[in-house]
Amino acid sequence: MALITVALWVQYFIVPPLQIPASGEGAMPLWNLVFNPLAALPLLSVILSSVLMVIVAVVMIRFNTSVFFIARRTYFPALFYIILYSSFPGAMVLNPALPAALLILAGLWRMMSAYRLNGVVFNFFDAALLVSSAGMFYAPSVWFVLIVIIGVLILRSPDFREISITLAGALLPWVVLYAVWYLTGGDLSDLTGIIQHNLFDKAPSVPWSRTLIILSIVIAVNFIPSVLALFREMPTKKIKSRKTFELLSWMLVICAAAYAFLPSVSTEMNAIAAIPVAFIMANYCTFTRRLVMTEILFWIMAAMIVISRVWPY
Repeated sequence: MALITVALWVQYFIVPPLQIPASGEGAMPLWNLVFNPLAALPLLSVILSSVLMVIVAVVMIRFNTSVFFIARRTYFPALFYIILYSSFPGAMVLNPALPAALLILAGLWRMMSAYRLNGVVFNFFDAALLVSSAGMFYAPSVWFVLIVIIGVLILRSPDFREISITLAGALLPWVVLYAVWYLTGGDLSDLTGIIQHNLFDKAPSVPWSRTLIILSIVIAVNFIPSVLALFREMPTKKIKSRKTFELLSWMLVICAAAYAFLPSVSTEMNAIAAIPVAFIMANYCTFTRRLVMTEILFWIMAAMIVISRVWPY
Protein backbone atom coordinates (compact mmCIF):
# COMPACT_ATOMS: atom_id res chain seq x y z
CA MET A 1 0.00 0.00 0.00
CA ALA A 2 2.91 2.35 0.69
CA LEU A 3 4.25 1.70 -2.82
CA ILE A 4 0.78 2.22 -4.35
CA THR A 5 0.37 5.49 -2.46
CA VAL A 6 3.76 6.76 -3.61
CA ALA A 7 3.08 5.69 -7.21
CA LEU A 8 -0.28 7.50 -7.27
CA TRP A 9 1.09 10.70 -5.73
CA VAL A 10 4.64 10.87 -7.12
CA GLN A 11 3.74 13.11 -10.06
CA TYR A 12 2.42 15.75 -7.65
CA PHE A 13 5.49 15.57 -5.43
CA ILE A 14 7.68 16.10 -8.52
CA VAL A 15 5.52 18.85 -10.07
CA PRO A 16 3.13 20.22 -7.40
CA PRO A 17 -0.01 21.75 -8.94
CA LEU A 18 -0.72 25.42 -8.30
CA GLN A 19 -4.00 26.06 -6.48
CA ILE A 20 -6.28 28.85 -7.69
CA PRO A 21 -8.14 30.70 -4.89
CA ALA A 22 -11.90 30.30 -4.95
CA SER A 23 -13.75 33.06 -6.77
CA GLY A 24 -17.06 34.68 -5.94
CA GLU A 25 -18.26 34.23 -2.38
CA GLY A 26 -15.20 32.13 -1.44
CA ALA A 27 -14.60 28.89 0.42
CA MET A 28 -16.12 27.76 3.71
CA PRO A 29 -14.60 29.53 6.75
CA LEU A 30 -12.49 26.71 8.23
CA TRP A 31 -11.28 25.57 4.83
CA ASN A 32 -10.39 29.15 3.96
CA LEU A 33 -8.03 29.23 6.96
CA VAL A 34 -6.24 26.17 5.54
CA PHE A 35 -6.39 27.03 1.85
CA ASN A 36 -5.18 30.63 1.85
CA PRO A 37 -1.75 29.96 3.46
CA LEU A 38 -1.18 26.76 1.44
CA ALA A 39 -2.21 28.11 -1.98
CA ALA A 40 1.25 29.70 -2.31
CA LEU A 41 3.01 26.54 -1.04
CA PRO A 42 2.16 23.83 -3.59
CA LEU A 43 4.53 21.15 -2.28
CA LEU A 44 3.26 21.55 1.27
CA SER A 45 -0.29 21.32 -0.11
CA VAL A 46 0.53 17.95 -1.69
CA ILE A 47 2.17 16.69 1.50
CA LEU A 48 -0.78 17.73 3.67
CA SER A 49 -3.32 16.22 1.26
CA SER A 50 -1.49 12.89 1.03
CA VAL A 51 -1.07 12.72 4.81
CA LEU A 52 -4.79 13.40 5.32
CA MET A 53 -5.67 10.64 2.87
CA VAL A 54 -3.40 8.19 4.72
CA ILE A 55 -4.94 9.22 8.06
CA VAL A 56 -8.44 8.51 6.72
CA ALA A 57 -7.23 5.10 5.49
CA VAL A 58 -5.67 4.28 8.87
CA VAL A 59 -8.81 5.35 10.76
CA MET A 60 -10.86 3.09 8.49
CA ILE A 61 -8.72 0.12 9.52
CA ARG A 62 -8.99 1.05 13.21
CA PHE A 63 -12.75 1.53 12.84
CA ASN A 64 -13.17 -1.99 11.55
CA THR A 65 -10.81 -3.39 14.21
CA SER A 66 -12.88 -1.70 16.92
CA VAL A 67 -16.39 -2.46 15.64
CA PHE A 68 -15.36 -5.61 13.72
CA PHE A 69 -18.22 -5.37 11.21
CA ILE A 70 -15.98 -7.01 8.58
CA ALA A 71 -15.36 -10.13 10.62
CA ARG A 72 -11.64 -10.28 9.91
CA ARG A 73 -8.68 -7.99 10.43
CA THR A 74 -7.93 -6.71 6.97
CA TYR A 75 -6.17 -3.84 5.21
CA PHE A 76 -8.55 -3.99 2.26
CA PRO A 77 -10.59 -0.90 3.36
CA ALA A 78 -7.44 1.25 3.35
CA LEU A 79 -6.23 -0.21 0.05
CA PHE A 80 -9.51 0.44 -1.72
CA TYR A 81 -9.88 3.91 -0.24
CA ILE A 82 -6.43 4.96 -1.47
CA ILE A 83 -7.17 3.58 -4.94
CA LEU A 84 -10.67 5.06 -5.18
CA TYR A 85 -9.70 8.47 -3.83
CA SER A 86 -6.77 8.66 -6.26
CA SER A 87 -8.89 7.70 -9.25
CA PHE A 88 -9.87 11.36 -9.78
CA PRO A 89 -6.47 13.08 -9.80
CA GLY A 90 -7.89 16.56 -10.29
CA ALA A 91 -9.54 16.46 -6.84
CA MET A 92 -6.65 14.95 -4.87
CA VAL A 93 -4.73 18.04 -3.71
CA LEU A 94 -6.30 20.49 -1.23
CA ASN A 95 -9.70 18.83 -1.44
CA PRO A 96 -12.04 20.32 1.22
CA ALA A 97 -14.01 17.07 1.31
CA LEU A 98 -10.95 15.21 2.63
CA PRO A 99 -10.91 16.70 6.18
CA ALA A 100 -14.72 16.50 6.06
CA ALA A 101 -14.45 12.77 5.29
CA LEU A 102 -12.23 12.28 8.35
CA LEU A 103 -14.76 14.03 10.61
CA ILE A 104 -17.71 12.07 9.15
CA LEU A 105 -15.81 8.80 9.63
CA ALA A 106 -15.06 9.76 13.25
CA GLY A 107 -18.76 10.53 13.70
CA LEU A 108 -19.72 7.07 12.41
CA TRP A 109 -17.28 5.46 14.81
CA ARG A 110 -18.67 7.50 17.71
CA MET A 111 -22.22 6.45 16.82
CA MET A 112 -21.35 2.75 16.71
CA SER A 113 -19.80 3.10 20.17
CA ALA A 114 -23.34 3.71 21.47
CA TYR A 115 -24.47 0.23 20.48
CA ARG A 116 -26.11 -1.57 23.42
CA LEU A 117 -25.30 1.19 25.92
CA ASN A 118 -28.03 1.69 28.51
CA GLY A 119 -29.73 4.98 29.23
CA VAL A 120 -29.44 8.25 27.35
CA VAL A 121 -26.03 8.45 25.66
CA PHE A 122 -24.25 11.54 24.35
CA ASN A 123 -22.46 9.68 21.54
CA PHE A 124 -24.98 11.05 19.06
CA PHE A 125 -24.35 14.60 20.27
CA ASP A 126 -20.63 14.05 19.64
CA ALA A 127 -21.30 12.43 16.25
CA ALA A 128 -23.60 15.26 15.14
CA LEU A 129 -21.02 17.79 16.33
CA LEU A 130 -18.29 16.12 14.27
CA VAL A 131 -20.38 15.66 11.13
CA SER A 132 -21.82 19.18 11.31
CA SER A 133 -18.31 20.62 11.79
CA ALA A 134 -17.30 18.87 8.56
CA GLY A 135 -19.61 21.32 6.78
CA MET A 136 -17.30 24.18 7.75
CA PHE A 137 -14.66 22.61 5.51
CA TYR A 138 -16.97 21.29 2.79
CA ALA A 139 -20.51 22.69 2.85
CA PRO A 140 -22.40 19.69 1.32
CA SER A 141 -21.17 17.64 4.29
CA VAL A 142 -24.01 19.11 6.36
CA TRP A 143 -26.42 16.74 4.60
CA PHE A 144 -24.65 13.85 6.35
CA VAL A 145 -26.21 15.00 9.63
CA LEU A 146 -29.07 12.83 8.32
CA ILE A 147 -26.77 9.85 8.92
CA VAL A 148 -26.65 10.68 12.63
CA ILE A 149 -30.44 10.96 12.85
CA ILE A 150 -30.76 7.66 10.96
CA GLY A 151 -28.19 6.19 13.35
CA VAL A 152 -30.34 7.16 16.34
CA LEU A 153 -33.28 5.32 14.78
CA ILE A 154 -31.24 2.26 13.78
CA LEU A 155 -29.11 1.81 16.89
CA ARG A 156 -31.56 2.90 19.59
CA SER A 157 -35.26 2.80 20.34
CA PRO A 158 -36.58 6.22 19.27
CA ASP A 159 -36.08 8.58 22.19
CA PHE A 160 -37.02 12.26 22.08
CA ARG A 161 -34.11 13.21 24.34
CA GLU A 162 -31.47 11.57 22.14
CA ILE A 163 -32.96 13.09 19.00
CA SER A 164 -32.95 16.48 20.75
CA ILE A 165 -29.30 16.27 21.80
CA THR A 166 -28.43 15.11 18.27
CA LEU A 167 -30.02 18.22 16.78
CA ALA A 168 -28.28 20.35 19.44
CA GLY A 169 -24.92 18.84 18.47
CA ALA A 170 -25.62 19.58 14.81
CA LEU A 171 -26.54 23.22 15.51
CA LEU A 172 -23.78 24.04 18.01
CA PRO A 173 -20.85 24.46 15.52
CA TRP A 174 -22.88 26.90 13.43
CA VAL A 175 -23.98 28.91 16.46
CA VAL A 176 -20.32 29.19 17.48
CA LEU A 177 -19.29 30.09 13.91
CA TYR A 178 -21.83 32.90 13.65
CA ALA A 179 -20.90 34.16 17.12
CA VAL A 180 -17.17 34.24 16.34
CA TRP A 181 -17.83 35.84 12.94
CA TYR A 182 -19.91 38.56 14.57
CA LEU A 183 -17.46 39.19 17.44
CA THR A 184 -14.56 39.55 14.99
CA GLY A 185 -16.41 42.28 13.10
CA GLY A 186 -17.75 40.24 10.22
CA ASP A 187 -21.09 40.85 8.53
CA LEU A 188 -23.49 37.96 9.23
CA SER A 189 -25.13 38.38 5.83
CA ASP A 190 -21.72 37.84 4.20
CA LEU A 191 -21.29 34.59 6.11
CA THR A 192 -24.77 33.45 5.09
CA GLY A 193 -23.91 34.28 1.48
CA ILE A 194 -20.73 32.19 1.63
CA ILE A 195 -22.64 29.21 3.02
CA GLN A 196 -25.41 29.51 0.42
CA HIS A 197 -22.83 29.82 -2.36
CA ASN A 198 -21.04 26.64 -1.25
CA LEU A 199 -24.27 24.73 -0.71
CA PHE A 200 -26.28 25.60 -3.80
CA ASP A 201 -24.24 27.35 -6.51
CA LYS A 202 -22.96 25.28 -9.40
CA ALA A 203 -19.47 23.86 -8.97
CA PRO A 204 -16.90 24.33 -11.76
CA SER A 205 -17.35 21.72 -14.47
CA VAL A 206 -14.89 18.83 -14.50
CA PRO A 207 -13.68 17.51 -17.87
CA TRP A 208 -14.31 13.78 -18.26
CA SER A 209 -11.73 12.15 -20.50
CA ARG A 210 -12.43 8.86 -22.24
CA THR A 211 -10.01 7.01 -19.98
CA LEU A 212 -11.65 8.49 -16.86
CA ILE A 213 -15.10 7.42 -18.10
CA ILE A 214 -13.82 3.89 -18.75
CA LEU A 215 -12.13 3.82 -15.33
CA SER A 216 -15.42 4.84 -13.67
CA ILE A 217 -17.22 2.03 -15.49
CA VAL A 218 -14.56 -0.46 -14.38
CA ILE A 219 -14.88 0.70 -10.76
CA ALA A 220 -18.66 0.26 -11.01
CA VAL A 221 -18.19 -3.26 -12.41
CA ASN A 222 -15.96 -4.03 -9.40
CA PHE A 223 -18.48 -2.52 -6.98
CA ILE A 224 -21.72 -4.09 -8.24
CA PRO A 225 -20.86 -7.71 -7.22
CA SER A 226 -19.74 -6.39 -3.81
CA VAL A 227 -23.00 -4.60 -3.06
CA LEU A 228 -25.13 -7.47 -4.37
CA ALA A 229 -23.22 -9.91 -2.16
CA LEU A 230 -23.68 -7.60 0.83
CA PHE A 231 -27.46 -7.48 0.36
CA ARG A 232 -27.56 -11.29 0.18
CA GLU A 233 -25.44 -11.65 3.32
CA MET A 234 -27.14 -8.99 5.46
CA PRO A 235 -29.69 -11.34 7.11
CA THR A 236 -26.87 -13.70 8.19
CA LYS A 237 -24.59 -11.07 9.67
CA LYS A 238 -24.35 -10.27 13.36
CA ILE A 239 -26.61 -7.45 14.48
CA LYS A 240 -23.79 -4.95 15.06
CA SER A 241 -22.25 -5.67 11.67
CA ARG A 242 -25.62 -5.42 9.96
CA LYS A 243 -26.37 -2.05 11.56
CA THR A 244 -22.93 -0.71 10.61
CA PHE A 245 -23.42 -1.70 6.99
CA GLU A 246 -26.90 -0.17 7.07
CA LEU A 247 -25.37 3.16 8.10
CA LEU A 248 -22.70 2.84 5.40
CA SER A 249 -25.43 2.09 2.85
CA TRP A 250 -27.34 5.21 3.89
CA MET A 251 -24.12 7.18 3.61
CA LEU A 252 -23.74 5.91 0.06
CA VAL A 253 -27.36 6.84 -0.75
CA ILE A 254 -26.78 10.41 0.49
CA CYS A 255 -23.60 10.65 -1.61
CA ALA A 256 -25.48 9.44 -4.71
CA ALA A 257 -28.34 11.88 -4.06
CA ALA A 258 -25.86 14.74 -3.62
CA TYR A 259 -24.15 13.85 -6.92
CA ALA A 260 -27.51 13.70 -8.68
CA PHE A 261 -29.36 16.70 -7.27
CA LEU A 262 -26.87 19.23 -5.86
CA PRO A 263 -25.12 21.42 -8.45
CA SER A 264 -22.50 22.34 -5.83
CA VAL A 265 -21.23 18.75 -5.68
CA SER A 266 -18.58 17.51 -8.07
CA THR A 267 -15.76 14.94 -8.07
CA GLU A 268 -14.36 16.27 -4.77
CA MET A 269 -17.20 14.33 -3.05
CA ASN A 270 -15.25 11.20 -3.99
CA ALA A 271 -13.27 11.68 -0.75
CA ILE A 272 -16.45 10.91 1.22
CA ALA A 273 -18.18 8.51 -1.17
CA ALA A 274 -15.08 6.30 -1.31
CA ILE A 275 -15.49 5.40 2.39
CA PRO A 276 -18.66 3.25 2.13
CA VAL A 277 -17.62 1.93 -1.29
CA ALA A 278 -14.23 0.84 0.06
CA PHE A 279 -15.79 -0.91 3.07
CA ILE A 280 -18.33 -2.75 0.91
CA MET A 281 -15.69 -3.85 -1.61
CA ALA A 282 -13.36 -4.87 1.23
CA ASN A 283 -16.09 -7.02 2.78
CA TYR A 284 -16.63 -8.80 -0.54
CA CYS A 285 -12.95 -9.36 -1.32
CA THR A 286 -12.26 -10.67 2.19
CA PHE A 287 -14.74 -13.53 1.98
CA THR A 288 -15.40 -14.16 -1.72
CA ARG A 289 -14.92 -17.62 -3.15
CA ARG A 290 -14.74 -16.27 -6.70
CA LEU A 291 -11.07 -15.46 -6.35
CA VAL A 292 -10.10 -15.62 -10.02
CA MET A 293 -12.85 -13.30 -11.24
CA THR A 294 -12.30 -10.91 -8.33
CA GLU A 295 -8.57 -10.69 -9.03
CA ILE A 296 -9.16 -10.18 -12.76
CA LEU A 297 -11.54 -7.29 -12.07
CA PHE A 298 -9.14 -5.79 -9.53
CA TRP A 299 -6.19 -5.86 -11.92
CA ILE A 300 -8.29 -4.40 -14.74
CA MET A 301 -9.14 -1.52 -12.38
CA ALA A 302 -5.47 -1.11 -11.44
CA ALA A 303 -4.45 -1.14 -15.11
CA MET A 304 -7.08 1.48 -15.98
CA ILE A 305 -5.81 3.78 -13.21
CA VAL A 306 -2.31 3.52 -14.68
CA ILE A 307 -3.64 4.18 -18.20
CA SER A 308 -5.69 7.16 -17.00
CA ARG A 309 -2.55 8.71 -15.50
CA VAL A 310 -0.20 7.94 -18.41
CA TRP A 311 -2.74 8.79 -21.13
CA PRO A 312 -5.35 11.16 -19.62
CA TYR A 313 -7.36 11.72 -22.81
